[in-house]
Amino acid sequence: MALGAAVLAFVAVALLVNHAVPAFFDRPDPVPEEVVGKQVGLTRYRLGQALEDGTLTDQEIARAAGEEWRAERDHTPPRVVVKYPVPGEDKSYQCHAFTFPGGLKAGALVTTQKLNECPI
Repeated sequence: MALGAAVLAFVAVALLVNHAVPAFFDRPDPVPEEVVGKQVGLTRYRLGQALEDGTLTDQEIARAAGEEWRAERDHTPPRVVVKYPVPGEDKSYQCHAFTFPGGLKAGALVTTQKLNECPI
């Protein structure tokens, strides 16, 4: 009797897993704007972390941006422009500017803005 209950429980769990696992992989792809937005947020965070010591080197920018980028340290205020590929088949891009309104110093605020035209 106990063996029958165990087999029945195993079959029930197996059927539940069989139903749940394929549904997990059938999720729709995220919206391209959401993907780029997450990349932008991660870059902003990494730039802020890199600036904690009061300097922002090219290596730190490259690590934070991960894509094509251009630093404009002479710009007032300083900014970094990053080019992100938009997921999809059309090979389009978005550029975002990461601006440091308080300058390049430890604990400085990092703001972002989507650019209409990409200077990279």
